[in-house]
Amino acid sequence: MSEFTIEYYWAIVAATFFVAGIVKGVLGLGLPTVAITILTFFIPPVDAVMMNVIPVLILNSWQYYQAEDHLFIVKKYWRLAAWMVASLSIFSFVTVHLSNEVIKLWIGVGILSFFITNIRTGGWYVPPKKTRFWDPIVGIISGFVGGPTALWAIPLTIYLISARISKREFVDTMGFLLLVGCVPVIFGYVSTEIFILSEIWIAGMVATIFAIVGFVLGQQIRDKISTELFRKLLLWMFFVMGMRMIAVSLF
Repeated sequence: MSEFTIEYYWAIVAATFFVAGIVKGVLGLGLPTVAITILTFFIPPVDAVMMNVIPVLILNSWQYYQAEDHLFIVKKYWRLAAWMVASLSIFSFVTVHLSNEVIKLWIGVGILSFFITNIRTGGWYVPPKKTRFWDPIVGIISGFVGGPTALWAIPLTIYLISARISKREFVDTMGFLLLVGCVPVIFGYVSTEIFILSEIWIAGMVATIFAIVGFVLGQQIRDKISTELFRKLLLWMFFVMGMRMIAVSLF
């Protein structure tokens, strides 16, 4: 970590998670994607991933708690959740064996795939009768992407957007899937000793506090701004950050 980031470490953590919390409040996702993307400018990618564990767990618990119909979400998406948990249980053990460059490349490719799929209008459509076929595929891919990076929301987002569900169902479902996914990810990180609570809990709790403040603000402005405009601006930011991460990892 450079002298600059040591001197302004807490300001960087607070600002990063405040912004990430706003994004999640408006869109129902994006907390780890935004936070990890920003944090990798200042700290190693593994540290950036670990710092997101506590905020992701707490905010997604809150998001799912606010769902309109918890049982409906569970009944409709339990297959997808089961495949995702199984895949995350395997790939969360991979992180300890990867270099920082590989993790940066992994994150960058994931972010760019999110950008490419979502910047298009229309795009891929998954009819309801096809979900039984796609649930295991998307669940496995989510674990493959999310195990080493904590970004299992990226394939889920692509899938749910393609299913063209309502905005409210999208937000509630992401809360459920991201919360459930925390369990195998935390278990894998703790088991391989890359997540040590005693070393990260203070930064994690500070990050959580600022993420919650941003999340509440984001929820308040969700219906007051054009979500489509916000989404496109966010996607282009992801594009720049993803390209940077890939370039740094390769060169």
